Amino acid sequence: MGLVGAGLLGACIVADPLPEQRSLPARRPSIEGTNPPATKVLTQLTNTTLSVRVRLYNPALSFQWRVFVDWDPVLNPQQIVAFGPSGARSFADLQIVEFEMPRDTVDLNVCHTIEFVTAIEFHPTSAHAAVDGRGASSISWTYVPMGDYSKCSGYDGGATDGGFFDAGSDASSDAMTP
Repeated sequence: MGLVGAGLLGACIVADPLPEQRSLPARRPSIEGTNPPATKVLTQLTNTTLSVRVRLYNPALSFQWRVFVDWDPVLNPQQIVAFGPSGARSFADLQIVEFEMPRDTVDLNVCHTIEFVTAIEFHPTSAHAAVDGRGASSISWTYVPMGDYSKCSGYDGGATDGGFFDAGSDASSDAMTP
């Protein structure tokens, strides 16, 4: 019985179906780092390659990425200066995306905010938003030509930038004169 029992036990293990493999959830890709670092102010963009390390929680999924310069949801909601599908794989769940700024669309004599955004898929009517609730990840650099901050415009508080309309003077027309 010992030999027969061992044979039956082995048959039971082989005959049991394998448990179903659960697929990984479709989560947004995350940004793991950049080169040059996003904390460093960029002082030149000619012949500069920017690279972003993107981690995928499900390596079987592809992702999309887009680059925006001075993106404004009101004045310039669809401006994309670079885009693409997944980057080059360096590990199973980590990909490297590299891009250069197109010199024909970006004035290199003034300051800019360069933003890299990645998502599993972008919404067809909103260049800056993911197609579903999984969201997107983004990171940005500041470009100051030759490190000269006088080339940067300051925040003017205008209504299109989220500020308030100018209400005019608070003084009445019959104010006392000296």
